[in-house]
Amino acid sequence: MASEGTRTIGVAQLGCGYWGPNLLRNLIQEPRADVRWVAEPAETRRAYVGRTYPGTPLTADWKEALADPSVQAVVIATPASTHFDLAHAALEAGKHVLVEKPLATSVGEVETLRASAESRSRVLMVGHTFLFSPAVRMTRALLDKGELGDLYYMYSQRLNLGQVRADVNVWWNLAPHDVSIFLHLAKGTLPAEVAVRGVDYLQPGVEDVVFATLRWPDRLMANLHASWLDPGRVRRLTLVGSRKMLVYDDVEDSKIAIVDKGVDRVPRLGDRMDYDRPPVHRLQQRMGDIVLPKVDNAEPLAQEIAHFLDCIESGARPLTDARHARDVVAVLEAGAHSLKRGGAFVPVSSD
Repeated sequence: MASEGTRTIGVAQLGCGYWGPNLLRNLIQEPRADVRWVAEPAETRRAYVGRTYPGTPLTADWKEALADPSVQAVVIATPASTHFDLAHAALEAGKHVLVEKPLATSVGEVETLRASAESRSRVLMVGHTFLFSPAVRMTRALLDKGELGDLYYMYSQRLNLGQVRADVNVWWNLAPHDVSIFLHLAKGTLPAEVAVRGVDYLQPGVEDVVFATLRWPDRLMANLHASWLDPGRVRRLTLVGSRKMLVYDDVEDSKIAIVDKGVDRVPRLGDRMDYDRPPVHRLQQRMGDIVLPKVDNAEPLAQEIAHFLDCIESGARPLTDARHARDVVAVLEAGAHSLKRGGAFVPVSSD
């Protein structure tokens, strides 16, 4: 699109298929972004962009967009199998890069991209959009303040009927969202091991439902259920802490419920009516209030785009930088090996 006075960063978007239109809409609406190119091989998708955003330069060849010296940043929204090659080419061309999740399909590829970005002082960021959700940010803040006490375990459900993919299974398609949230809420610590079981009901060799367990060395545990084959649309995360519990439901208007429920250890009185047996306790259920805090309704993807541009302008480290991307891919890669081994626990690669 034509540059405006406030639009200071030239951006090219590669890919405008399923998720690409959402990214493009937010780029168009972001005052600092000047969309110089949309590269999309499918003629029907280029026609869509031309109708929706007249005047946007279009090309079927992504190399044409990377060759433009006015392009400072590249946003990649193509199939996961192409992420590494496109991101590497963009970094080699000296561009800042935002890649839709996952950043790549192996830890080795992520490390190559990280080295390329660092050697050129370029911003490399992955689009784990839910980390920019006000609800997830509030959840992390509550954990940091100790509102929930010690985090015991958490579990997520990301279910729907469709969008069935043929290029990746549901583990690589949907699980990155919840894995990124788990790692963020675990304050960046990696699980020691992961076990994943799945079944390919619809397409041979492409699991459409998975159940996963992540285990940390400090006894924190997380379970994940992802499916394209479910009767209802569910996006729910539950956290159980030593003081309180929390339910984050992305489908509901009230995104967060803080539940003052739990089990307390109460000293048991001894025969002399004093606490003469301190190690002995009885367990007593606690049923307190449910609080529904007000959560900002800002669009996470808009926050993600703004953060990417902020990092380009300031040189700050992105929230979802290559290190975070590497950890997510390490869990996904271990999970993929577990799937092939029938659900056996597989160690998660660390630095």
